This record gives sequence, C-alpha cells and structure tokens, in this order.
Amino acid sequence: MSKKPNKQKKEEKKRTGEEELERENELLRLENAYLKKLRAFRENPTAFHEKHKQRWHSNSKKKDSD
Repeated sequence: MSKKPNKQKKEEKKRTGEEELERENELLRLENAYLKKLRAFRENPTAFHEKHKQRWHSNSKKKDSD
C-alpha cells in the first residue's frame, strides 16, 4: 500500500477544518453585525428607522415589480 491515500485524507481533513473555520468566522461576523444594529436600534429607535427607511422602501419596490 502506498502512503498517498493517507496523505490525501489528511489534506482533505485539513481543507475541511479550514472551511469549518471560515464558516464559523463568517457566522461570527454576521452575529457581530446583527448585534451592532440591535444596539443602535435600542439606543435610538427613531434614528435607526429613519436611516434604514429609504433602503427598506427601495427593496420593497423591487419585490413588488417581480
């Protein structure tokens, strides 16, 4: 038996581990962004709504036209 299959399995596991870390990193970034928005909303709900109002309306118009 050659050692190549074992080496390939280790590389596959390594890639899988790296992919898992990248996925976890992305999830943590999303969570962080969500928490920042939540904090901004709690501090000043009116300003938050005004800031995001225009984007919401422009997105809803796109959905209505589909």
